[in-house]
Amino acid sequence: MVKPAALTAALLLGALWCASAWAQKPAASAQDYAKLPVCTLSADGKRLAVEPCRTAPARVPMPRRAVTQIIQPMPKVTRAPQVGMPAMPPSIPIETLMQPPGAPIPATGCDVAGCFGPGGARYNSSVGNTLITPGGKLCNRTGSWIQC
Repeated sequence: MVKPAALTAALLLGALWCASAWAQKPAASAQDYAKLPVCTLSADGKRLAVEPCRTAPARVPMPRRAVTQIIQPMPKVTRAPQVGMPAMPPSIPIETLMQPPGAPIPATGCDVAGCFGPGGARYNSSVGNTLITPGGKLCNRTGSWIQC
């Protein structure tokens, strides 16, 4: 049986051997590159005249292409017109809301949609035991009595 350490060492040595076999030539130094001729095209203009070659050095100072600069003005921005708020409807005076409850009145003939009062006025059902008078006032129904 092969030991794991020996197997690992064999794999590492094989990897190092493959890496050295496939290694590329060392990169040319800057001095070797400077000795190469400057790249030029052949007489037909389809390929380089001499290979390998180096790129031409940059001209000092670099020539600049004249371009006119166009600066457009910023658009005029105006504020939106101020919109007036609609007038609030007059609120109900607090005195009317804080009135003590009136005396209970008997409910005559109740159904799912509400009850009738003693004078024939209809009290419509709202939520639970709450009834609404024809004038919009909220009332409570307790059994067969309505109290507003």
